[in-house]
Amino acid sequence: MSNRTTFDRWFADGTTWVGVYECKDLSSQRLGDRVAMPFDTADLSKAEVGDKAPDHPTNGPGWRWSLIAKCNTVEEALAYFPDPN
Repeated sequence: MSNRTTFDRWFADGTTWVGVYECKDLSSQRLGDRVAMPFDTADLSKAEVGDKAPDHPTNGPGWRWSLIAKCNTVEEALAYFPDPN
C-alpha cells in the first residue's frame, strides 16, 4: 500500500493527525528511518517535537523513535517520505 493511500485513509475521518518519527538509535540498523503513526486530534496539543514514540509491534521500543513532525494533511505527511523512484 502506498504512503498516499495510507495517509488518505488516516485523514479521511477528519479527526486524525499524523506523527512522523525518525529512528535516533545509533546502534540500530534502522538509524535515520522514518515511520508515521496516526493519532486523534484530541492528543495533538500533548505531543511535542522530540517526544518518543509509543512502543509498537513492528517498530519496537518507542525510545528509539523521536517525533520530528506533526502533520495535519496528506501533503504535509508525504513531504517526509520522498518517492523512492
